[in-house]
Amino acid sequence: MFRLPPRRTTRPNAFTLIELLVVIAIIAILAAILFPVFAQARAKARGISCLSNVKQAGTGFHMYVQDYDEVTPSGRGSGWEWWTELMPYVKNVDVFYCPERSDGTPRTQGGALSSGYYKLSHYVGYGYNWGPIGWRGGGLLERQQPDPARPGKTHIPGKSIASFQTPAELFAFGDTYDTPRMTVGIGFSADTWDGTRNSALRHTSGMFNYAFADGHAKAVKMRAGYMGGAFNDRFVMPRSLELASRAYCADPESIINKNPDSGDDMNIPDGIVCNQIPKFINDNYPPCPATGGSNCSFMDN
Repeated sequence: MFRLPPRRTTRPNAFTLIELLVVIAIIAILAAILFPVFAQARAKARGISCLSNVKQAGTGFHMYVQDYDEVTPSGRGSGWEWWTELMPYVKNVDVFYCPERSDGTPRTQGGALSSGYYKLSHYVGYGYNWGPIGWRGGGLLERQQPDPARPGKTHIPGKSIASFQTPAELFAFGDTYDTPRMTVGIGFSADTWDGTRNSALRHTSGMFNYAFADGHAKAVKMRAGYMGGAFNDRFVMPRSLELASRAYCADPESIINKNPDSGDDMNIPDGIVCNQIPKFINDNYPPCPATGGSNCSFMDN
C-alpha cells in the first residue's frame, strides 16, 4: 500500500513572544543590579579625584609655610581666601574644586591682600581649619580679632607650625559645605547641606577628604546632626571621637573661649578645653527622633 511521506514541520527562525518577554525580563533584572553598581563606581572615582586634589593642595600648603617662616596663611579679608595664597604654588584653580560640589555662581575671588584675582565657575570645594568653633580659634589660625593695620576691620592671624602638637591628626583643610568663606569647623561645615543622614554626606558612605598638617591626605568617615546656633543648625565632625578630639586643635589642651570680637550662638560652653568639644557633642547630642529635632545626632550608619 502506497503511503505518503511524513510531513516535515519547520520551525520559524524567530523568537516567540514568551521567549522575548523572558529575555526582556532578564535584561531588566541585570540592569537593576548593575546600574547602582555603576553609580557607586562613578561616585567612588569622584571621591578619589577629590582626594588627589586635596593632596596636591596640601603640597602647595607646605611650600607656602616654608617660604613664610613656617607660619600658616592668615585670614586677612578683602577678597582673601586661604587657597588664594597657595595659588603661586599650585597654579591651577581646578585643584580646589571638588567633583562632588557644584553650587555657587561664577565669581571673581581674590583682592589686593591676596596673591591675585581668580575666576571661579562655582564655589571651591574645600575649607580651612580655623578651629572647631570657627571664630573662637584653636585651629591653624588664631581667633578673629581687630586688625591693627586696618582700623575698623578684623583679621585672623596665622600660627607657627611649630605650635602644632599632633600634626599627623590635625586638619589643614578639606571637604566642606561652608560658604562663602570656606572652613571645616564643626558648626560651619554643614552650612549649605540639608541632609538628614550621615550616609548622605559628601562622598560614598559619608566620607570627607582632608589634608593634614603633616602633609598626608586621607578620607575620614563623618557624622552629623542638628546643632542650635550653628550654620544651617547642623554640625559635622569625624565619626571617630579620638580623631575628632585632635583634628581641629593645634594644641588639644588649649582653652577655647567665646570671641568678644566675633560672637556665635553655638551650643558649646565657653572656656571648654579644645579636645573636649567633640566629647561634649557626643555626650549631649542624643539620637535624633524620626521627626527631626534640636541638638541631636543622626544615627543611620
